Amino acid sequence: MALVDTVRPTRPAARGRTPHRHDIQGLRALAVGLVLVYHLRPEWLPGGFVGVDAFFVLSGYLIIGALTAELRRTGTLNLVDFYARRIRRLLPAATAVLLAVVAATAVLLPVGRRPGVLREVVASALNVQNWQLALFSADYANATASASPVQHFWSLAVEEQFYLVIPLLLLAGAAVAGKRGGRVVPSAFVAVLLLTAASLALSAVVTPDHHVAAYFATPTRMWELGIGGLTAMAAHRLHFGPAVRLLLGWAGLLALLVSAVKFRTDLPFPGWIALLPTVGTAALLLGGLGARPVPGEVSPLLGLRPLRYLGDISYSLYLWHWPVIVFLLEAAGTDRLTDAQLVFAGALSLALAALSKRFVEDPFRSRRPASRLRKTYLLGVALVVVTTASACVPWHSAQTRLDDLTSAAVLDAAHPGALAMDPAVGTPTGVPAIPDPAVAAKDIASVWADGCGQYDPARHPVSGDTCAYGAPNATRTMVVVGDSHMTQFATALIDIAEDAGWRVKLMVHDGCPFSAAAPVMSPRPDPAHQVAPFAECQGQDDAKLAAILADKPDLVVTAAMSPESYENDLNWVWPSRQQLVDGYRARLAPITQAGIPVAVIRDTPRADDNVLDCLQRNPAPGSCDKPRAKAVDAFTDPLADTAATLPGARVVDLTDWICRPDTCPAVVGNVVVYRDNHLTDTYVRTLTAPLRAALAL
Repeated sequence: MALVDTVRPTRPAARGRTPHRHDIQGLRALAVGLVLVYHLRPEWLPGGFVGVDAFFVLSGYLIIGALTAELRRTGTLNLVDFYARRIRRLLPAATAVLLAVVAATAVLLPVGRRPGVLREVVASALNVQNWQLALFSADYANATASASPVQHFWSLAVEEQFYLVIPLLLLAGAAVAGKRGGRVVPSAFVAVLLLTAASLALSAVVTPDHHVAAYFATPTRMWELGIGGLTAMAAHRLHFGPAVRLLLGWAGLLALLVSAVKFRTDLPFPGWIALLPTVGTAALLLGGLGARPVPGEVSPLLGLRPLRYLGDISYSLYLWHWPVIVFLLEAAGTDRLTDAQLVFAGALSLALAALSKRFVEDPFRSRRPASRLRKTYLLGVALVVVTTASACVPWHSAQTRLDDLTSAAVLDAAHPGALAMDPAVGTPTGVPAIPDPAVAAKDIASVWADGCGQYDPARHPVSGDTCAYGAPNATRTMVVVGDSHMTQFATALIDIAEDAGWRVKLMVHDGCPFSAAAPVMSPRPDPAHQVAPFAECQGQDDAKLAAILADKPDLVVTAAMSPESYENDLNWVWPSRQQLVDGYRARLAPITQAGIPVAVIRDTPRADDNVLDCLQRNPAPGSCDKPRAKAVDAFTDPLADTAATLPGARVVDLTDWICRPDTCPAVVGNVVVYRDNHLTDTYVRTLTAPLRAALAL
């Protein structure tokens, strides 16, 4: 949302110049307001994220419009001056925010979160944050990670990457026109039109199946800036009457507001549906054309002084508001701001934005003579280097500390873990818990590193040694199938199989319950909710079921996350419990009817996803425990219910090895129980004996 050009009072345009417009500042204010409200209280504006899309259109309108005007005047573009302006207008404020984030991270964030945040600071400084999020947020192990205070820099990265391309594209269009004797601007218009159409088509194709890639990737977002650019290029020749301008303005405003109110995160966004807010923004821009105001039009409303001021500080407000929210949540130790905290966050964001505009943005925004271009580029390099260095040094230090903590986690008599639930087993006091909460998020089964947490029959042979563990010459086989709440037990099952002389075949896939019942919603398209679409899960489960029936293993073990957790984490909703029971029965009944025994591990009690942050802030025993009623009784397990009534199937319930009668502790037997809503692999290893007894192996 790199929109920081100065807007002066509307006046008749000088020959060859575009008039300055107050309504554009108001539109900026509206866009940043949508984003701010969405981040403070998502339920108030579920689609407030479309404010970013409005910014993309605005940015394309202003920047491509300015480049086109220069192309029309001179027949070429001064790229050196163009990028110097980008440096002066964008880098100072962004650098100030990033440096503040580095400082706040060192003071407020637990050490376990620091490397990830500082890595994103570096990515933001280098304008590749969108790709950083696309790559790392898709990692299922990071799916419940706390929000990064610089996550919102992804949109700036998209814009800056776009501005590396668009001047060259305009010059290419001009060059083609020159060779063919045509006019420069129409040829450039065609070039932008082709880019916009290609990007929109790509977005529509990619979004349904690859939400994260489509949401953050520049190729699937360029069309939104392209719409703004096409609007600016066409506006030079468009002359609307009062009635049309009136209609365009109000229709555009309605489209943007309807998007903000009605859109939800479960929609495949961006894609075709993003046309509503983007075309609406373009209509608002077109409705504001003209030297004389039209009675009743939107432009004077958007041009009101308070909105103009908010538009003036919109760039800094966008930069500051998200770190303020994230760090305030961290300081308060909560995942939701109270009403008083919400007001404070909004006021602090506005104050920081005003100060940033006055003392950081404005001193660098005045146009510099060409002789100072070299200093501008040196300034840009210096700001990037300073930001990167300020993040890399503590990043390395924090990562080294985490590596030391990871290597220190060793099970011994002082760390009985689940076995401490047996009254006969004592738990030594004054012993540090393992793994350290700072590194427990990475304490996962090694099978994930082997790629076997994402088992896919299309890529992995359903027979053979792929994702097979246990005794090499075994005559008996166990097949493990289900989602990540099944995979979390892999280490214990492999140890049990090796001791019993069995072979274990893993057919697990994150986010894919072994069920034939499809949810009514798809995964959310934001980075914290990227898993395989359920249609892919069903195809994989069909192949897994066929392989199980063909191979006839000696035992099938399965588990699944509760439907309440699926709704919370992935926005998957099933119409009824019975549909889920029927879906699980459709998978399990053919197996038991073939004479293959099935063991269903009841889903583990649900911890709060921020339990590790809580442990780092409050190490005192019991500080982060959860009432059993909230961790167990609030969640259903239709898979276990199915097994309880299915001949040939049985239920393995480890709940009492994880929870006490009244509470579900965050630490049991000096071992950290959870890494998010999954068990730590260290704790799973202490469940080996109870699980072996339950399976009778």
